[in-house]
Amino acid sequence: MARGSLLPAGRQFVLTWGVPREYGGLTAALFQRSRLFAGLGRTAVHVLTCDDRDDRVAVTAELARRGALTDGVRLTNLWDWLRENDLRGRAVGAGAGFSPLGGDADAEYSGETLVRRIRTDARGAVAQIDHLRPDGTLAASDRRDVPHASGRRRRVIVTCDATGAPRSAWRGVRELYAAWLDRLTAGEPSFLLVDSKAMARFAAGYRRPGVTVLHVVHGSHLTDDGTSIRPSRAEVFSRLSAFDAVVFCTARQAGDVRREVGVLPLLAAVPHPVAIPEADLVRPRSGATVIARLEPIKRVEDAIEAVACARARLDDLTLDVYGDGPARLPLEQRAGEGVRFHGFQPGARDTLASTGFLLLTSRSEAFSLVVAEAMAAGCLPIAYDVAYGPRELIAHGSTGWLVPPGDVDALADALVAASSLDAASLQRMRRRARDRARAYDENAVLARWGLTLRRARRRHRLRHSTWRVRETLRRRLRIG
Repeated sequence: MARGSLLPAGRQFVLTWGVPREYGGLTAALFQRSRLFAGLGRTAVHVLTCDDRDDRVAVTAELARRGALTDGVRLTNLWDWLRENDLRGRAVGAGAGFSPLGGDADAEYSGETLVRRIRTDARGAVAQIDHLRPDGTLAASDRRDVPHASGRRRRVIVTCDATGAPRSAWRGVRELYAAWLDRLTAGEPSFLLVDSKAMARFAAGYRRPGVTVLHVVHGSHLTDDGTSIRPSRAEVFSRLSAFDAVVFCTARQAGDVRREVGVLPLLAAVPHPVAIPEADLVRPRSGATVIARLEPIKRVEDAIEAVACARARLDDLTLDVYGDGPARLPLEQRAGEGVRFHGFQPGARDTLASTGFLLLTSRSEAFSLVVAEAMAAGCLPIAYDVAYGPRELIAHGSTGWLVPPGDVDALADALVAASSLDAASLQRMRRRARDRARAYDENAVLARWGLTLRRARRRHRLRHSTWRVRETLRRRLRIG
């Protein structure tokens, strides 16, 4: 099959909540996949975000700095889109609660441009956000405390014309999301890949004849002890059959979920693609590295402690830490000799070609792309054997080492044992690791995506036919 025909025809949309400036693995994987799809040249990939506090200027600058955006990948935020486009809905009625905020409300800027006015309630929760155009006119007013006859408060969004006059009202943000997607897909055959848990809650109920909806699961669905589904995933996992397909990074995770939810949902496993760089597998290498966002789930403190223990036997061992995040300062404070912090570096993965070992100490993973990238570069991984990812990639003692999760002493022992191997043994392991990574090259992953998208579209068409039959029967019964 020619590379350009690996994916089925159709417009490509990606839906996620937002793109934080200090984004991590989920967002990186999302843009990596989008660039891969767009690189086929058949269609652009539209990445859609719904974060109502998004700063387009700052986010776009960060994506450009990391090389995440290409000509074929477009990033659009809902609220930013509403500043420039008219979205028609129901007429603004008396109960819409339209009451724009004045100049005394809290203000948020993008650079020097006022983009939002915000009102909070007595508890400090956001009660209203008014989204402004660059010329100061009101584009949309999002009220979350509109009185209702039931006694409860409800959320109403009012979109405005170019003069700031109210034009359309939306009873809840999900109604607005659906109208926006309808406008963008325009009734054309489309694929919607939903990458975030937050947006998956909405997308599980979004059904349109031409739109095939897939939920891409990033991260483990299990609690840290592996005994139950994480509370943050419970709602979506109770509705997996609502999607045309659910995609996991490993077959092991897809199999575990299958045992939990039964045969009805279409579950698939598609790993992240791995580039195979040129690397000298013969020359001597030294030191260990960590490439991770510095936050508690990554447990980088374990890597630091393991290196400190190992240095009692290998006093020249060093650890280079690439990444940034809320845990950086306490990690720097506890780090001893031989540990160097570099912050976020776009080219951090390039250093894998000259580094001996990669340490991965996360509480959970989905695929461990950095492990696969290290193996492709001949850098041998030493990883906690967590769900999911490391075990699917690493053959213990052959292409790297697996260590019991949380066992810092075992991590230090593995570092010492790995560093003590002779050059010939290390070269053999590096060759095997590189060969293993080739199973995840771009063409192989694109072929998996093509198969998954085709199967999802077939399921969508079959389900849509079933829905039409049910709706026809429901109407006849109601008339009768």
